[in-house]
Formats: sequence, structure tokens, C-alpha cells
Amino acid sequence: MLWLAVVLTALPLEAFAARPAPFAVVEDKVLVACDARAQAQGLGPGLSVVRAHALCPSLSLGVRDRLAETSLLEGLAAFAYGFSPCVVLRADGVLMRFTDEASPLGDPRLVVAHVTQGLADMGCAFEIAMAPTAALAWLCARSAVRCVWTSKDPWRLAVRSLPLTGLSLTDEVRAACQALGLTRLGDLLDLPRPGLIRRFGREVVWLLEGLMGERPEIEDFWAPAPWFRRRLSFSHPVETDEALVFALARIVREWVMVLRAQEARAAGFAVEMTCEDGSVRSEAFTLTRPERDAQILMRLVRERLRDFRPGSAITAVTVSAPLEASTEGSLPLWRDGQWREQDFRGLLDRLQARLGRDSVRALSLHPDHRPERASREASWPPRRLQGPPAHVLGDRPIWLLDPPERLDVVRGMPMLCGPLRLVRGPERVETGWWDEPVVRDYFVAISSRHESLWIFHCARGEWFLHGYFA
Repeated sequence: MLWLAVVLTALPLEAFAARPAPFAVVEDKVLVACDARAQAQGLGPGLSVVRAHALCPSLSLGVRDRLAETSLLEGLAAFAYGFSPCVVLRADGVLMRFTDEASPLGDPRLVVAHVTQGLADMGCAFEIAMAPTAALAWLCARSAVRCVWTSKDPWRLAVRSLPLTGLSLTDEVRAACQALGLTRLGDLLDLPRPGLIRRFGREVVWLLEGLMGERPEIEDFWAPAPWFRRRLSFSHPVETDEALVFALARIVREWVMVLRAQEARAAGFAVEMTCEDGSVRSEAFTLTRPERDAQILMRLVRERLRDFRPGSAITAVTVSAPLEASTEGSLPLWRDGQWREQDFRGLLDRLQARLGRDSVRALSLHPDHRPERASREASWPPRRLQGPPAHVLGDRPIWLLDPPERLDVVRGMPMLCGPLRLVRGPERVETGWWDEPVVRDYFVAISSRHESLWIFHCARGEWFLHGYFA
């Protein structure tokens, strides 16, 4: 069994869309994370805000956003689920379980390379390690030891040089180890177990046994949610669409990595903007076909936000979307009709994003035999009809006249720039007794100009032109 550990080394910082350097994250008036420039000024976790500003007057601060951190971890777990069905979610990272050979990519080193590349594309600061036990993989990642140790490697000798700083030890045990000169894992492993129990407690021995694979590891595996949700905070409230697009581009990049890892696509998504006054503004995006192309998704966002004017400054932005399984096959080699349909649907998506959700409309069928009432305007994309297929009617023209045009009659035959020749019909339409009863006999007629017309004869003996065939 192999375990792959990924630790986000700057999780509180990653929750912010833009970080003006030097920058630090604050919780309860104490620094919890600092960027590189702040660390170069002598700042670090545990320092008070007052002392930090005294050491670095130009320091920018951001209040810790645990909701954003949780959403980032959930996105990381969803990304990891594309490589292994056994994912463990930790406070600042994830664990993935593999067998020695049965992994999606075969070679364990190839798995590590693909995960590393995906995390780099997401723009995260991380450490990664693979080892035969979950506790050892996590210790290596926390200690910044990037290793790929399989059961065939001499990993039991290599672990002896690991520092004790990455172990989950209490302050008392850590101080006692320093007093005794114990700095490496091998120093603890060389000591007799009964003496360790008397001096440090049984928990330390259990920890060592778990690291060396001498004790069963029981983990709670993460269950993937059928949606993606990611939140980013701003260090300072923003009012421009450029700042929003910058944050949304980062979220969409992570979102696309999750979609690709899970072989999923997005049919729609929502963008929520938390304003400084506490209100939340939401923008919904509906796609005509499921997508996972970052350029297409960002194009829709830019079109919608081009003329965006928030009522109040924005402090955080959230993207949420359901994950739909991809059912599409491979794309064709040549640009045929399928490609042209995709381009057309992409145009409709952009028009809807630019003009508004209700500006792009479609016609949907309505269960009524009267032609003028057989269709209704609906939002785009139209909903899929549930149930058995509708009854197939006769020929219907796309172009209907409203109202129908009365025709001249000569010797009982309809006329339109000359006599009309009836080529098909009649088709009786008799309905509407409950509100507007109609009794009509419809015919397909050809005019002297070779036009294909749809006409009807009513019970009063009159003829009307109702539509044109293409």
C-alpha cells in the first residue's frame, strides 16, 4: 500500500485573491501566516499585530477566512479524487491511497509527477511525498522532504534522518526531546519502547508504530460532493471589474483542473459577490452545452462583468457549480456539422452573458392543436421535456401570419395573385371548445408564383392564409 500526501504550506494566504507584499494573515490580533517579504522583515506566525507593524510599517493585513480555506481544501480533495477513490481530508492538505502498482497511471513516480503538475497549474504552494504508510507520507510532506518511497525501497533506513519537528507531539514531549538531545526520528526509534512509554506516554509509541507500519491505520475517507464551490477573499474591498476577473480567473483555473480530474463538465455556474455592507449579489450563468474549457468559461464571465457596477465594494467572491459526468465522445478530426453546432451554441452563451439571461429566448412546444397556440416563448436553453414524445402533427410552416389573412374567393376557390392549386389536405382542426372554439380544414396550396402556402377553410365558408413554407 502506498500513500501520497499533499500539504498546502500557505493555506491562510491562498484564501486571498490578491496579496500586496508584504502581506500577513491575522486571527485574533495575532499573525498566523506571512508571505516571503514579510518573513524577510523578521515577521512570523505568533507575532502580535502591534509588534508586526512596528517592525514593518508597510505591512498589509488580511483577516483569516476559514470558509475560503475550507472551500480550497474541498477543491483539492475533488482534484485528488481524480487520481484515487480513497482520499483523506486533513486540516491543511489531503492524503491519497494507492496500491503498489494498481494506480490510474501505473508507475507511482508518474502519479506523483502528474499530481505535482496539476497542483502547479492551480498555483498552490505545496509539499508532496509518497510513502508506504499514511503517517510517514504526511510527516515527509510536513518536513518538506519530497520523496517517493515504495515498499521495494529501503525506506526504513531513510526515515531515520527525518527531523522530529514534523511529528504531532505535545509541547511537553517536544521540550523533553530537546533536553535529551533527540532531534531525529532515528533517535526515538533506537530507544526501548517500555522506556518511551514511561517517559513520554503510550501515544508516542503508537505514533512511531504507525509511522513504521507496525500498527493498523484507520482513516475516514472523503466522499465527493456533486458540486464545486470555491471562495476567495480580498485583502481590501474592491470595486473594479479587473480585480473581480483576476480572482475569478484563479478560481476557474482550479475548477477546470477538478473537472478534468473527475472527467466532468459544467452545464452552468453561479458567481456570488459578498459586498462590504453585508449584502450578496449573485450572477447565474447557463451554458447551452456542458463545458470544461477555461477560456470559454472566462469569456462568459468577462462578457457579463464588462458593464458591471457593484452597489457596494466587494470583499469576497464565490463560484459554485454542479459537476456533471461527461457523456460526450471524441471530437471529430474535421470541422463538420457537429463543430458548427458547438460554435453556434458558444455564440448563444456569449450573447446571454453579454445581454442578460432573459435576452436570449427560444420557442418551446405547447400542447394545443391550434397552430397559433402550439408554441410559446421560453428561456434559453429550453428545458428537456419529460415523458413520452408528443403526437406527431402534419406539415407545419415556420412562418405563421398573425392574424391570418383573408383570401378572395372566386367560384368557391381561394385566390392569391391568381388561383391557388390545392396539393394536400384537408386536415381538420376542431378544438378550443373551452375558451375559443375553432373548426378549420387546412390545405397545402401552390400559388401562381410557385409559393408553398398553408391555408384553411372555416365553417363560415371563408378562406384564410395562415403561413408560408420555406
